[in-house]
Amino acid sequence: MSSSEILEFDAPSVGLSFRAKLLAEENPDVVAQVLAQLPLKSALGHVVISGEAIWMPTRIVHLGRNNMVQRHPGAVYLYAPGQSICLTYGKITESANVNKFAEVFGEDLPKLQQLGTQVYEQTVTQPRRNIVEINVRRAA
Repeated sequence: MSSSEILEFDAPSVGLSFRAKLLAEENPDVVAQVLAQLPLKSALGHVVISGEAIWMPTRIVHLGRNNMVQRHPGAVYLYAPGQSICLTYGKITESANVNKFAEVFGEDLPKLQQLGTQVYEQTVTQPRRNIVEINVRRAA
């Protein structure tokens, strides 16, 4: 697999990074839009109702084809109405399908789960919230 098919997610303030494989054949329109946004610097938020997932705002306006699948841990998807990239790291109560464009490597899932837990603690549970930055780029 070439490095151009891999995204790197890096959250320097919590010292965590992980990789995801781009699904260029399954979702070429969204992959092209995501690649056009790189390198992407954003902040992480945590969903409140639908389970264990984090999200980051982007400037992506998507009107093209989709790759709608069930949510699962490691799924990286575009939530077009919210212009957000979302990552599922655990249990989900939401049943709607998502527009998946990448998959976190199995060996990196513990890092994604650790990041999700930290984002939840820093942005939802504490009365004084902190910003968790995230950088997304192509693998070197």
